[in-house]
Amino acid sequence: MDNKTKTKKAILMCTCSFACPSMKDINFGELAERIRLELPHDYMLLHPRLCEENGENLLADLLKDNVTYVTPACKEEKQKKLLRDGFQRAGVNMNSNWKPVSISFKNTETAFNDIKKALEEIK
Repeated sequence: MDNKTKTKKAILMCTCSFACPSMKDINFGELAERIRLELPHDYMLLHPRLCEENGENLLADLLKDNVTYVTPACKEEKQKKLLRDGFQRAGVNMNSNWKPVSISFKNTETAFNDIKKALEEIK
């Protein structure tokens, strides 16, 4: 990638169907609005289950090489297994284009701060 090409920052947030007990203290509407208004990023998407077939289909159509994807969702180890197929189908390297953020067992404020930190770490 040359110096003229800026890496885009995208947030793909998995809400775990708004039902996972580990996400019970997160207000996803409030979190998404704060991210939209306060954090620099190119776009954001909320999906109920990125790890399910329609989530993988979305990733296959959406993912591109010039974007770093921040994925607030379950534990990072679990995300790697669950999102791997979507990245593979899109032909995008997870090692260079993916930044997982675990928001399990966090509240809205802590999740926001962790997402903010992840975005700041992207070059």
